[in-house]
Amino acid sequence: MKIVLVNPPSPPEYRVSRGLMGGFGMAVNPGLLYPPIELAHVASVLEAAGHEVVILDADARGLDADGAKKAIVEERPGLVCVDSSSTSLDRDLALCRVVRAELGVPVAILGSQVTYTPGDIFQHDNVDVVVRGEPEYTVRELAQRVAAKRDLAGVAGTSWRSAGGEVVHEPEREKIANLDELPLPARHLLDNEAYRFPGIEGPITTVKSSRGCPLNCSFCGYTLAQGLRFRFRSPEHVIAELVDLHRVHKLSHVVFRDPIFTTRKDRIVAICEGIEREKLDLVWQCETAVKTLDPELIRVMARAGCRHLSVGVESGNVEIQKKHCGSKLLDGQKRLDVARSLAVFDACREHGIETRAFCMVGFPEETPAMVEETFDLVETLDPDQVQFCAVTAYPGTPLYGMLHGERDFDYATMTGFQALEGNEHMTKEAIEAKIRAGYRRFYGRPKRLARELKHPVRLAGKVARYLTLFKKRA
Repeated sequence: MKIVLVNPPSPPEYRVSRGLMGGFGMAVNPGLLYPPIELAHVASVLEAAGHEVVILDADARGLDADGAKKAIVEERPGLVCVDSSSTSLDRDLALCRVVRAELGVPVAILGSQVTYTPGDIFQHDNVDVVVRGEPEYTVRELAQRVAAKRDLAGVAGTSWRSAGGEVVHEPEREKIANLDELPLPARHLLDNEAYRFPGIEGPITTVKSSRGCPLNCSFCGYTLAQGLRFRFRSPEHVIAELVDLHRVHKLSHVVFRDPIFTTRKDRIVAICEGIEREKLDLVWQCETAVKTLDPELIRVMARAGCRHLSVGVESGNVEIQKKHCGSKLLDGQKRLDVARSLAVFDACREHGIETRAFCMVGFPEETPAMVEETFDLVETLDPDQVQFCAVTAYPGTPLYGMLHGERDFDYATMTGFQALEGNEHMTKEAIEAKIRAGYRRFYGRPKRLARELKHPVRLAGKVARYLTLFKKRA
């Protein structure tokens, strides 16, 4: 059977990267285009089961909704699976609806947003089935059912609507225990030359070498989607993928998309040793946390080609760190461990690794003074880049449980930069104003501005991103 896996077009106002925020998605720099690596993992499992698979990445092909629909219909598939994000959900469902009406074949939708709001998805005959949680084996079983012309009842990890209109939620599917059982993602189905990262010349690709995060931040979509248990691919399995993407697909720039890449230091050392042993000429980056780094590990990573680290700083306030941030920056006495944080950022500078600090603004109890503590800390650490995001209560997260009550949030505003609402100390407008002020304060320092002007192309990209952060959906 032919199956089409779809990364739908972004809204016209901004680019959406659906794999970010644990699959809830996020509005991003218009110069950033990640491959839909989650769909490539699904595709490899389907191909191994004997199916013909097409990945239609609408953003990579420059397609709008009508163009995407036309391209899907032209493939004449027996099953269509569409990825989704919070902020683009209405548009993603609209595409599902027209494709379903045109083709008359089952249409499934994937993603964290639909995983945690599956009952909302069946209005207006949008889809036949929601794939909840990790999609690889669930989509494979759905494909087997459709190919055999059997009904979809009983597939673990799905929700579907009966003929009588009742939404049936099947039991959860167990998370994949041994990630080495997954075949390498099907990069041969992607236009690998299309994917870009701001400031990097040439194409990039992404690698997911592990899943899960033990830190349990209240706002984190990754913990929600992938679980608290750290599950990892063996160094040998990761190296096999790096060899494939470099020698077969001629790619040299890699972004590791693990929630906390350096959770197990011995594993990272083994991956770095494998990169050197295979003489892979790679430049790579990852996301991680201060508490899982040290100067020696940074040295090893730099020697193996690491050139950028994105580090979760989140907040400079101790109480917010305790309540919401998995104590990412706190020491054993629950104090802000500025010395260790500085040692990490200094080691990165020493070994030629650029840094980005991820920070959050707008926690429920956060005051303007607490936000200033975050700005102070970031200035002290002085990363090469900073990213301030509005705290967003994605469905299913502990933060959502704290805030939701009887209210309904507007998913279209879940861009990562628009505040959903205010708190008792700041309005939503005040939170967004604080984020803007944080960027101006960080990059507007005279020494910093002089440094930025030495890289005009990169500076132009930062300005473009700043100007698109707070765009509202029409």
